[in-house]
Amino acid sequence: MSGMLTGSDTGLFGRRALTSEDVQALVFQSIDLISVAQDELDLPICPTIEATRKRLMQGEFKTTFLPKKSDSDYHSDYGYFDPPSTITLDSYLPFFDWPMNIPDVAHSMTYYIATHEVIHADDYTRDDHIYHATKEHIIRDHEDKLEKGMQIIEISQDTDCICSREDLASMWAKQFVDLLTHYRAYVVMRHHGFPRLDQVWNSLQDDFFPPSLLTTIEVERDTRYIFDSIILRAGSYCIIDALMETKNISAKNANTYTV
Repeated sequence: MSGMLTGSDTGLFGRRALTSEDVQALVFQSIDLISVAQDELDLPICPTIEATRKRLMQGEFKTTFLPKKSDSDYHSDYGYFDPPSTITLDSYLPFFDWPMNIPDVAHSMTYYIATHEVIHADDYTRDDHIYHATKEHIIRDHEDKLEKGMQIIEISQDTDCICSREDLASMWAKQFVDLLTHYRAYVVMRHHGFPRLDQVWNSLQDDFFPPSLLTTIEVERDTRYIFDSIILRAGSYCIIDALMETKNISAKNANTYTV
């Protein structure tokens, strides 16, 4: 592999809280990692990465402490992208491995999250096409699921944020975009051989819709299937389809191993 950076030669920022200067360095190293991976793999990981690079050159880079909510269904809030060009990372990412004391895990998680937010920034460069197309697909093709979802929400009286089917479709579309973002970041990190990546990936599986949904499909199909049949066909696939596909894979595998 001829990449500019690898998991073993990108610098970890030590056992200290990240600074805004660290975040800036991480962002532009992540852009290089993405560029090399998509060229060498010939995959459209971030099709407008050079335009994203130019925009982020005028961006803001911040750190903050992002406490994890133990009662939340979503546990991987270690950074966020704020359009048009602000990226914020959890200042305590270098301590992610605590109390395990496995520095390679914190090293890989730090770069993973920076890469994750850069991919969100690239989606923004493309006018959030995946999100809008996915939302339209859900409204158009999954009316029955939206109806059932709204019934559950109304019974639970949890209507503070989701008041309509459109709100629910929007939430599902955002969750699907984040699923794809996780997968693309994982493909980049895997290509560059970041250490203990499996431990990082496993730590993200407590999300309500775990990123492993796509790696389960990848194992059954292949990486190019994910890009050609799911990512590039935005507007014809969503989180509901991913759940159904993984359910079918599990059923098929169960039948295979049944004697």
